[in-house]
Amino acid sequence: MTVPALSEWRTACSVERRGAFLTTGNARKKGEIRAMRKNKMMRAASGLLVAVLLSTCAISGTFAKYTTSVDGTDSARVAKWGFTGGSTIAISDLFKNTYDTTVKSSADVIAPGTTGSAKFGFTYGGDGSVTAPEVAYTFNVSTEGSSCDQSIRDNANIQWKLDKGKWGTWDQLTTAIQALDGNKTGDRYEPNTLPDEFKTTGPNEHTISWQWKFETAGAATDNQDAQATQDATDTTMGNATKLDEVTLKITVTATQID
Repeated sequence: MTVPALSEWRTACSVERRGAFLTTGNARKKGEIRAMRKNKMMRAASGLLVAVLLSTCAISGTFAKYTTSVDGTDSARVAKWGFTGGSTIAISDLFKNTYDTTVKSSADVIAPGTTGSAKFGFTYGGDGSVTAPEVAYTFNVSTEGSSCDQSIRDNANIQWKLDKGKWGTWDQLTTAIQALDGNKTGDRYEPNTLPDEFKTTGPNEHTISWQWKFETAGAATDNQDAQATQDATDTTMGNATKLDEVTLKITVTATQID
């Protein structure tokens, strides 16, 4: 048997090792390729699973879910008051400085044989279905600030009245005016109510009248002494150093209360 030379043996070994190395390298490379393919497949499968889960959530949210909803609303308008600035206490013409051609003065005066009247009102401007204030309020008619000297009060021929009432005294007049507010306890009125004397929409006017009778009724024929006495009383009043005076002031006030 022929023994190969050392150089031939070394060459053969080298070739064998190279072949083994190539075989091992190829196997490793194929394994890496297979691993890479497996990883790609796993990633693709994971992505597909996520997509399926998301689609499932979306579908379940669209077709099957619990839901609760509550809501509330409110609205309002301003409550009606209704007493307007058009109200008037126009009694400045109750007394005059001239009466026909029989009395003329530089100041407002009263004298035997004269008479006068004036109107005042307090407007409620209700409209439509709202015919009274929608709030509680006080309503007061006052004659505070009025005054009447005693000789005028005591003169039976100087008479006063409100609206179509009977002729009476000064005190009876002021009492009647104050009673227009209804004389309620605390002057209180509930919502949707009006004082009887001011419950019609509009000016709700009232008239004050006065007269100073020229002669005492019946005295001219039945009792000359009574007429003479009355004449003396009137004359004394007209000759007084300080002429007596009368002042009438009316205040109507409506005020909302809490």
